[in-house]
Amino acid sequence: MSTQEPAWRFPEKDGFSRIAPEHRLAVVHSLPGMIVWPILLFVLFIAFSAVVGATWQMFSLDRDPELLNTVIYVASATAYATLALAMWIRFSSYGAARSAFSIMPVRFSEVGLAILVLLFVITIGGRLSVMFHEYAMVDTSLTLSGGAAPEDLTNVDDVTQSGAALWAIVLLSVIAAPIVEEILFRGWMLPMLMARGVPTLFAILISSVAFGLIHTPQGLLVMTTTTFLGIGLGIARVVTGRVAAPVLGHMANNAWAVFVVPQLLGLQSG
Repeated sequence: MSTQEPAWRFPEKDGFSRIAPEHRLAVVHSLPGMIVWPILLFVLFIAFSAVVGATWQMFSLDRDPELLNTVIYVASATAYATLALAMWIRFSSYGAARSAFSIMPVRFSEVGLAILVLLFVITIGGRLSVMFHEYAMVDTSLTLSGGAAPEDLTNVDDVTQSGAALWAIVLLSVIAAPIVEEILFRGWMLPMLMARGVPTLFAILISSVAFGLIHTPQGLLVMTTTTFLGIGLGIARVVTGRVAAPVLGHMANNAWAVFVVPQLLGLQSG
C-alpha cells in the first residue's frame, strides 16, 4: 500500500480540506465502502423487517395491515439511523465525520441551492427520466426488468396508499432517508472519490449513478430520476463544500414525490 500523501485539492470552504494530513490516506483507501455501506444498508433493512415480522407472528399482534406498515416504516427509519451511527464511528476514525455529517444549513445560499435542485428535478430531471422510459418501452431489452407497463415503473405512490401513519411516512421518507443517504453519497462518497484524484464531474456522476442504483427496487423511473437528482445534489455539495444543501434538496424532492406527484397523477387520470 502506498504511503505517499495524496494531493488534497479541496477548497478552504470544503470540510474535507480540514482533514489532518495523517488521515488523508485512510480517506483515499476507504473506496471499498462504495460497496460495503449500501450492502450494509440493505442488510439492516432486511434484518429489522425480519425482526418486526417475527415479533408480529410470535405474539399474534394486531392483524391490522396499516399498523404493521407503520411499524415497518419505523423499523426502516431505525435501519437508517443504525447505518448513520456506524458511518459516524468509522468516519471519525480518520477525521471525516464532521464534514460528512455537516447536515445543518448555516447559510441562506444552501437553502437557495436546495430549491434550485428541486426545480431542476421537476422541470428537467423528471422529464428526461420519462423520455428515457418512453424510448426504452420501444425495445424492452433496454430495461433492467425486460420491460414494464407505465404503472409499474415506480412504486412511490404505494407509500401514501400503504395506510401507514403520516408521521411514520414523514419520518422515513422525508427525514431519515434523505439525511442518511446524503451523508453516504454526498457527504462521504463524492469527496472520497475527489480525494482519490477523480475529476469533480466524474465523481459527481459516479456517486449519482450509485445513488440511483440503490433505488432500483422502487422502480426504473425512480432509479433514473434519482440519478438526475444525484447530479444536482452533487453539484450543490461541491459548490457549498457541505452536505446541508443536498440534504434539504433531497428532503424537498422526497416530499414532492411522495405527497404531490401522486395527487397530480390522480388529477390527470381523473
